[in-house]
Amino acid sequence: MEQNRKSAGFLTLMVAVMLLLVGSYAFFESADSSLFLMKRFQNTLAAKKLHWAAQGGLECAFAVNKQNTGVLPTLQSYTDCDKEVLPVGERETLDLRVTAESVNGSLYNFKSKASESHGRGERIVSKNIEVTTKSVMPGIFKTSSMLRLTGDFALLPNKNTNKDGKNECITMVVKDKKNFVHSDSTVNSKLIIRDNDGYSEGQVPPSVDLAALNNSAKLGDFSCAPGYQSFNQVGTREGEYLANDIDEDPAMDMFKDLFGVSKDKWKEVRDSQFTGSHAAIINKDNTGVMVENCADKINKAYKNGAKRIWIDGSCNLGSTDTPATDGMPIDLNTPADNKTGMEVMIVVRDGIIYSAGQVGISGLVYQFKTGERADSAMTADMVASCEKAGFCSSSAHSAPYKNKAFYTHGALYAFGGLAVDMPDLVFEVFGSLWAEYDISKWQGIISPGGGAGSGGSSVKWKEGTWRDQ
Repeated sequence: MEQNRKSAGFLTLMVAVMLLLVGSYAFFESADSSLFLMKRFQNTLAAKKLHWAAQGGLECAFAVNKQNTGVLPTLQSYTDCDKEVLPVGERETLDLRVTAESVNGSLYNFKSKASESHGRGERIVSKNIEVTTKSVMPGIFKTSSMLRLTGDFALLPNKNTNKDGKNECITMVVKDKKNFVHSDSTVNSKLIIRDNDGYSEGQVPPSVDLAALNNSAKLGDFSCAPGYQSFNQVGTREGEYLANDIDEDPAMDMFKDLFGVSKDKWKEVRDSQFTGSHAAIINKDNTGVMVENCADKINKAYKNGAKRIWIDGSCNLGSTDTPATDGMPIDLNTPADNKTGMEVMIVVRDGIIYSAGQVGISGLVYQFKTGERADSAMTADMVASCEKAGFCSSSAHSAPYKNKAFYTHGALYAFGGLAVDMPDLVFEVFGSLWAEYDISKWQGIISPGGGAGSGGSSVKWKEGTWRDQ
C-alpha cells in the first residue's frame, strides 16, 4: 500500500515536471519569438527612419536651390539640411549629408546619405534636377509696348549659349512679334544684328551687297547660330529675314522678373530697395510734375554713389551742361562711348522718357506704368517736351507724340538693356540706334530680393532619375 502511494506520488511529480518543462519551453519559445519580432520591428523602424531622413535630404536640397536661384547646385550649402530634416531627438543618433555634382549641361545629381551615428545602418538615395538659366533681361530690348525703329540700326545681341555650345542669340523680347516694326521713309534703311562673322548668303535678300553689309555687321567675339540673326532692309522684302533672335513672350511680367513680386507692390520695392547710400529716389510721389533736365539729376545721383535710381513721373533727358554729361550714365556729349566699369539701374514710374537729340544710355533702364496715372496725362508730357524742343509747333505736329512712352529724336546709343513696360503705348527711336547687350552694366546690382535675378534659374526635378542605393 505504501509502495503504491510512493509510485503515485512519483508519477504525479513527473507529470508536474513534464508540464513545467513543456510550459517553460513554450514560454521561452514565445519570449524568443517576441524578442525576434521586437528586434525585427526595431530594424524596420530604423530602416524607415534612415529612408525618410535620406529622402528629406533630397527635398531640402531642392528647396535650397529654389530659394537661392542663380547659384549653381554644386556651389550651394546644404549643411543646415540635417537641422531641417532630423527631429531634435534624432540628431544625436543619425547623421545626414547631402551633396551635388554636375551630370552634364543643365543636369545635376543630388545624393543624400542618412546613417546611424553609432551603428552600421545607412541609406543613400539620389535624384537629378534640371536647372534652366533665366535672365531678367535676355536681350537688348524687352518690351510690352509697340516697338518702332525708324532709321538705321546696328545691334550686338546677347549670345545666349545653349547647353550644346550653340549661340542662340537674343536681340529683343517682345510681347507680340506683331508689335515690332522697323520702317522708314528712307528706302534701304537697315536693321543689322552683329556678330564676329557677319552675314552669309541666305540670311539677307539676294540683292544686298554682302561685302559692304559685313563692314558694319562684324563685331564681337561670338557667332550667332543659324536662324538667330535677323536682317531687315526697308523697301526690300521687308520682314522676310527676321529670325529667332527676336523672341516672343506673351506672358511676360517684367516687374516680377526684376523684383520677385507683383507690380502692385511697387511702393514697397521703391521704399526698401531704392533707399540708402547706394540708391536715390527722384521726384518722389510727384508724378504730376515732369522732371526737367532729368539727365543732370540722374548723373548727379550716380556721382553721389547711387547705383539704383528711381524716378517718379516723366523724365525729359535734357541738361544745363551737356559737356558735363561726358562719361556719365546719361551721356549727351560723347554718347557713342561704351563706359567700362559702370553699373546702374534706372527705373521710371508712370512717366515718359524723352530725348530731343542724341543720347547715350548705360545700364539697365526699366520704365513701367501702374495704372494710377492716365496714359493721356503721360503722353501730354511727351507733347510738352516736343513743343519745348521746337519739334512740335501745332496740333498736327504733336499728334504723333500722343501715343509715345519712350521717344528719342536723334541717335540712341544703348549699352546694357532697355525694358519698356508700357502697354498700349509706343517705344520709338527716330534716328539711328547703336546698341550692345552688356550684362556687366547691371548684373551686380539687380534687385537683391528679386525673383529670377540676373542669372536666376528655373529648378525642377528630372523625372525617372530617383535611385535607392
